[in-house]
Amino acid sequence: MCMTSAVTGYFKSLGSDTPPTAYEDIELADMVTHWGHNARGSHPIVFWRIADHKANKKIPTLVVDPRRTGTVMGYEEVNEANSYHFSTINGDIAIQNAIAHVLLTSHEEAIAWDFLKGHSTGWEDYVKGVTERYAPEKVQHITMIDPKYLREVAAIWAEASIKGRKNGKGGVLSLWGIGYNQHIHGQNNTVSLINLMALSGNIGRPGCGPFSMTGQPNAMGERLTGGLTGRLPFNEGLSNVAWRDHIAKVWRIPPERLASVAKEENPGMAIGMMERALKGDVKAMFLIYATHIDLPDQNTLVRPALNKTFNVVQEIYRHAPNNLYADVILPAATWGEWVGGTYIQSERRFYVCDGTANPIRGTKPDMDMVIDKGRAIATALDLDADAIFPYKKMANGFYNPEDVFRDIVIASKGSDSDLTGMLEVEERDGVALYDQIRNHRGIQWPAPTYEIARNGGTKRRYMEQEGWDGKPYGGFRTADGKLHMHLCEQNYEGREEIIAQLSRAGTEKGFYMIDNLHLLEKARDNGLTPELPDFDFLNKRWDEVPVDKYPFWIGLGVVYEHFHTAKTIRSGTTKRLVPEMYVEMNIDDAGVLGIEDGEWVRVISRRGSYEARASIGLDSKVKPARNTVPRGYMFSPWNLSVGDSADPEKNRWLANAITHRAFDPVSGQVDFKKCAARIEKIRV
Repeated sequence: MCMTSAVTGYFKSLGSDTPPTAYEDIELADMVTHWGHNARGSHPIVFWRIADHKANKKIPTLVVDPRRTGTVMGYEEVNEANSYHFSTINGDIAIQNAIAHVLLTSHEEAIAWDFLKGHSTGWEDYVKGVTERYAPEKVQHITMIDPKYLREVAAIWAEASIKGRKNGKGGVLSLWGIGYNQHIHGQNNTVSLINLMALSGNIGRPGCGPFSMTGQPNAMGERLTGGLTGRLPFNEGLSNVAWRDHIAKVWRIPPERLASVAKEENPGMAIGMMERALKGDVKAMFLIYATHIDLPDQNTLVRPALNKTFNVVQEIYRHAPNNLYADVILPAATWGEWVGGTYIQSERRFYVCDGTANPIRGTKPDMDMVIDKGRAIATALDLDADAIFPYKKMANGFYNPEDVFRDIVIASKGSDSDLTGMLEVEERDGVALYDQIRNHRGIQWPAPTYEIARNGGTKRRYMEQEGWDGKPYGGFRTADGKLHMHLCEQNYEGREEIIAQLSRAGTEKGFYMIDNLHLLEKARDNGLTPELPDFDFLNKRWDEVPVDKYPFWIGLGVVYEHFHTAKTIRSGTTKRLVPEMYVEMNIDDAGVLGIEDGEWVRVISRRGSYEARASIGLDSKVKPARNTVPRGYMFSPWNLSVGDSADPEKNRWLANAITHRAFDPVSGQVDFKKCAARIEKIRV
């Protein structure tokens, strides 16, 4: 639900997952753009670094987001003259193609022709398509952006690109977060942005490039070690027989077991898992932390599915939502309560997190439970548990995470994330693996040689930035060593018929998305939304809107005070800062509806509803009141869903009761940003 659209997009364009950039690129950039990314709320340190750079070097910034967020207003406070905001709903691909059109037709000097011809494929079709079909005037009905304003920003993009190429550093740095990935066309969003970066030469040098923001809950660590069901550790798929056999060897398991797994399919990934549970094909689930309320369509998909399966929950919180559906609960210790481990953040940097080695009585570290369960399963399968899990317990009775990390380092040999230079440093300099990471305050992968590892790893990837003799790929991690460009289209013609079919999900019994992947593919290929509001009823009072009409867009996201969690919301400080569920409403919409600031309302979609207080404008009595929304659009945080009641029958704030289950057919990531809804006033 978080970053898989970035993962699959990186693979499709660059041949490998994760950003090729570094945080240092912020201070080198000549322009910074954010796509569906409220950095001030979700990555505040990044925001303030950019704001400082903007103040010091007068760089322009662009934020593409339906709302006027704290990021938009913060940059305007620094320098309003060069702060730009595109308020769009679902128009990202059309905007990027339109900028490309303007560059090609009005700023040809900004086009990196040498790069395209020498280091990319597919650029001819891309150039032809955006030139013919994506003039800003032609796609204004999609972008919602004044063509004159878009052309102005494109000219600034061109200027920054030319400057960066001339200086050999700098250019355009483009950042995005979870929200940009959460679309039916989430992978295409990533690919489309990389296309524009490649066209203008903003990749392969310091100070520019595509930079997805992730890593806080170790999403990057999961990605590196094969977090997607079709992938192996170190950025290879199950279809790569040689690498599959290598992993089987270092995992010390029979290679035919992985060969068998490679023949299996997992349609729809997380959503498919729930749909198959509803069908009776999935019998049991094992949930480790990832909260089931992360998923959409709670009333007709997720919770009915969990009620049919046998559920094992491994958790650290007593009030975690998963516990409500657990048949077995395994109480875990947090990393801070035991000896710790490693995690990876956005610039591919490993860190060591040291804990107290003092877990609560009756709990076990997650890693220990995984190892012990793995040993039991291996024994049940007549495999050699001692060979597969050769780890010895320390004097305190726990396994040593550095032993497991050593296994990871050894297994990375020959991959594009090779870390085995750390073993050479250990052998030649006598510095242990964890101490190397501590001494450098993090090591960035790849670190394949003694010299690179001793210097803290590789800051940036691609186009000879690695400095790595014997690198197992060329300029990029693709088979031909080139960046692959794929024109992504956005076309609203005939969208009503496709969207009408998608609306059956969650409203028609027996209709499953995994049985209708062709619909998702059509919606993706045209850059569509899961459903459409009933716009004809937008200018009516709340009690004049028929119960089967849904005039508004609503999107879900995060709020600064409890960014990525649904569990610590019960803490006293957080409850004071954000005490209750809210829905941000446009002041004009609220006036037409007859809703006053602070009133309790019910937000209703075709699949469910939740209650919230209306937060109208920056002076709202409902906190935090730091964003404004355009007409026809509303916003709520999903995190507060468990702030009301632990009892599912009494919980009034479950935002994902309303969302659509439509997902990107490749990444599996769900579209949380565009659901049709209506408002009812709650009479007290």
